Parts: sequence; structure tokens; C-alpha cells
Amino acid sequence: MHARYLITLCATAVVMGCVSIPSPDEMKQVAERNRWELAHWGNHAVPYGDDGEPVILSFKDGRVSDHAGCNRYSAVIAFGPRRGELKVSHGISTRMACEPKRMEFEATFIRAFEASTRYRLDGESLSFESALAQPLEFYRRPLE
Repeated sequence: MHARYLITLCATAVVMGCVSIPSPDEMKQVAERNRWELAHWGNHAVPYGDDGEPVILSFKDGRVSDHAGCNRYSAVIAFGPRRGELKVSHGISTRMACEPKRMEFEATFIRAFEASTRYRLDGESLSFESALAQPLEFYRRPLE
């Protein structure tokens, strides 16, 4: 019985060790050292390949920018002031026309992203959470 308890305790520690909420300064550094590709968002079909361009975010000097699925997007972002907290400003984007389905996805994504108030790092995955939408889960991509 004692051995089973220790195994369970160790397994829990390993799993919990993967999920973290870095300090705002640490999160800013991790975010800026990578590009982030939208990998999962609840029941939304995430654009990729034949379904459209992937949603990619890059962070630098308090800004988030890159590709929102159809258009280029940019906003001010602040990690903090407390661990796990986040503030995203109303952003700007280019106005290229894409097929209506992609434009609708992009508009919904931008609203959900700008409503984000929390962040969480889980191994190679960065999640943004809000009361408005299901978590936006991004996968880490090294800078090119």
C-alpha cells in the first residue's frame, strides 16, 4: 500500500510539474523566444493546410503580432501584473478579403483573444483563457 501511494504521489508531481504559470517577466521571455501556432480551440476547426493559413502569434516588446488566419494582426499585450494574469488591447489588422468562412473564424478568434485575461504554460503549449470563449491553445514553434 505504501509503495502504491509513493508511485501515485510521484506521478502526480510529474504531471503537475509540466503545467506552470510563470511570472509575468518569465512568461514574456518565453513568449518572445518562440512563435506560437493555434493548435486547439474548443470545437472550432483550426485553419491549417487546405483549410487556410494557420494562426501564428509572435511577441516582442509588449506587442503581439503576426497572422490571424487571413490578415496580419497586431495588439499591445501585457503579462501580469500578477502571475497568470494578462491584458490584451483592442488590436489592428489588415483588411484583405478572404473567403467568408475564414473571415468569420478570424473575427471570432480576434474577439476571443482580445478577451483573454489569463495565461498558462503546459510543456510546449501556451493557453489563453477568458470568460468569453473556450481556451485558445497554442503550440510552441521555434523562431526561424
